[in-house]
Amino acid sequence: MARKLGIDLATVRGSGPGGRVLLDDLTPRIAPRNGDTPKLDFGTPGTRVKLAGLRRTIAAQMVASATAIPHYTYVDECDFTELVRLRDQLKGPLAKLGVKLTYLPFVLKAVALALREVPIVNATHDDATEVTTLHDRTHLGVAVAAAAGLFVPVVRDADRRDVVSLAREIERLSADVRAGKAKPEDLRGGTFTVTSIGSVGGLIATPIVNRPQVGILAVGKVVRRPVYDDAGHVKPADLAYLSFSFDHRIVDGAVGASFGNAVIRRLQAPAALLLPEAV
Repeated sequence: MARKLGIDLATVRGSGPGGRVLLDDLTPRIAPRNGDTPKLDFGTPGTRVKLAGLRRTIAAQMVASATAIPHYTYVDECDFTELVRLRDQLKGPLAKLGVKLTYLPFVLKAVALALREVPIVNATHDDATEVTTLHDRTHLGVAVAAAAGLFVPVVRDADRRDVVSLAREIERLSADVRAGKAKPEDLRGGTFTVTSIGSVGGLIATPIVNRPQVGILAVGKVVRRPVYDDAGHVKPADLAYLSFSFDHRIVDGAVGASFGNAVIRRLQAPAALLLPEAV
């Protein structure tokens, strides 16, 4: 692990028996200094890298998912104008309470409620038994990029949480992942996955379904564009593309589009997501 992270063990004080260096001793070197964006490994020219460790595990999962699942991707445009305005109003007061408010908690809330409306998407499929289980609880995986690789911690019962609770949980899970402290139970049991490419940059993606789940959503960056209103007048709008990928064995195209519509409808009226009994 130290070699992968470029850490000189001679500079690390071990806390194990006899001064042995443990994984926990590498934690300060793994966590990004700004506590937000991890340092990504872009590779070194002229080197050869063996697929091993965490990268090999990720590769095996991606190959299994891409091979076993007949993917299709559905992309639609979502007007984030009201969401941008609402977040701007709330992020200052919440920051004073120690809560970092991004768009992601709103997205998770909208997805969780849409999964109630289209439960076939809140499912996992067992290839061996050919049985699809529609879950009555909503556990959303959130893709997190860390220095050591890609992790998908799980927000439990996302549909029962409010936006602030979701923001706190996303921040907790992301911080644990990036510090190398994620617990095994935090990384399993998801029923649907959300990934955000907007923080890095990108409009549209074709995400790979996180097997055995049957759906995943990638959220692109928010951009300001001129659009026509219902009266034919040009006005500015904050737009984002939502890229959904589904397992076509389980989710038909019309069903996938209906789920996308259910997510977009809620994101375009975000104030309702703050209600105690949001539906």
